[in-house]
Amino acid sequence: MNMTTMEVCLCLLILAGAFTIVTLGIFFLRTAVAVKQIGTTIEMGQTTIGKVDRIADDVSYKLDLLNTPVESITRFFDPKKPKFDFIGTILKIFKK
Repeated sequence: MNMTTMEVCLCLLILAGAFTIVTLGIFFLRTAVAVKQIGTTIEMGQTTIGKVDRIADDVSYKLDLLNTPVESITRFFDPKKPKFDFIGTILKIFKK
């Protein structure tokens, strides 16, 4: 059985097409797995960002709570603060 040049070319073309289809299938399967992994990674990143945001809010809240006693101590030792004058206060009460 002798094959003509045209038949040989058609066989090579069919084999090349089959190879291309198999290769594209493998490529699309790997791409789908990669996209799924990227989605999972993004979800984990969003969860981590949410946790960091909550921790930062908690730290900010605790720093605000600590700020009040520090401000009162700072006001007590502030050199520009007017001094308490016991006699002047009593005199002001009697003047009214």
